[in-house]
Amino acid sequence: MPDLTDKAAQAYSGAYEKALKDVVLRYPALAKLPTTEAAGLLQSIDFDSLFRENYGMGKALEGLAVSLAKEIIVTPAPPILPSTQTISAALQFEVDAANAQITQTAAEIKKIMMRSILGNQSEAEFAASLTSEVLRPDQINSYVNQNLRSFHRTVELQMAEANPDQLYIWAGPLDDRTSDECVQMISEGALSQAEWQANYSAYLSSGTHYGCRHTLQMFVAPSQLKNTKEARTEKGVDY
Repeated sequence: MPDLTDKAAQAYSGAYEKALKDVVLRYPALAKLPTTEAAGLLQSIDFDSLFRENYGMGKALEGLAVSLAKEIIVTPAPPILPSTQTISAALQFEVDAANAQITQTAAEIKKIMMRSILGNQSEAEFAASLTSEVLRPDQINSYVNQNLRSFHRTVELQMAEANPDQLYIWAGPLDDRTSDECVQMISEGALSQAEWQANYSAYLSSGTHYGCRHTLQMFVAPSQLKNTKEARTEKGVDY
């Protein structure tokens, strides 16, 4: 079931897909113009603003920031929180990276469109160039999801290091996509930060693989151990 991170990444990649489709649809009208007129018109278009405002990528970017903030909230809060300055800096880094990606992609698409116009390419040829030279929506989704979850793990790990007396679980979904490593970590239940570091330090900040959906989470309620029992059953152990 999609969580906030999945939904934010889907909204972002959905806006990106809408932008790509609209650019392809607009290409034939531009291609019918005399080359000089088409090139001049294309040069005057602010693709960056177009992507952000007309295609909703700016709004989707705000959604990413909201997801980043909400996913790391723990109730009740741990005794010691990482400094607001540290979290804000990390959050701003992720937002800046997404901002730069929009600008870079808009410039790349404009360049491909200009080259296609000058080369008298058909709509199909232009669409093929676009597909082969810029990120696909599914790649954008994967990239954004990975970055969001890496941020969450970084903040959760900082919380754990600041609160060594607390217990933590390896939180996240348990389904047919869950890796064997994550099933093992979920089955551990609630451990101290020192125990997690001793046995799984390589995974705590990076996840068990690219696209890992799991992170440390402070143990505050028995309901958090629902997946622990299922993971132990799946592994055929009871401890």
